[in-house]
Amino acid sequence: MNTPDISDKFPNTPFLLNYRPYGNNDFFCGELVTVECPDDNSLVRKVLSDDGVDKILFVNGFNSKAVAFIGDNLAQLAIDNNWRGIIVNGCVRDVEILKQMNLGIYALGTCPKKSHKNNEGEINKPFITEGIEIHSGNWAYVDENGILIAKTKLLI
Repeated sequence: MNTPDISDKFPNTPFLLNYRPYGNNDFFCGELVTVECPDDNSLVRKVLSDDGVDKILFVNGFNSKAVAFIGDNLAQLAIDNNWRGIIVNGCVRDVEILKQMNLGIYALGTCPKKSHKNNEGEINKPFITEGIEIHSGNWAYVDENGILIAKTKLLI
């Protein structure tokens, strides 16, 4: 299954573009957990420390190019806690390592600088990107063609 096939079956499902793959999974899907991160990924670590079975973390980095929100250490934490993947509305780093990791990772770009650690942000806060409302509890279907955002799990 891929996002074009899912989009054909569910043509009213909104989608995001311009995200690039950085992990080693071609396709992944799961229930979203959102975290707001104003150039600070402290809460990302907290969320990824929880059980992530059937879940995808969607980091709202406000399209920032000032810092990276995910690197190899947080990606490994996600793998260790069974997360399906991570989507970053911002940047990642350690891409040469991320490419080897068995985790779906999509982001807008890369940045070598680590983020601040001031415990700023909010977990499960909805946000809008590319005109699409993103909520914890939505479902995402992700591959190189795009990211589909559904209000509930689709029967694919």
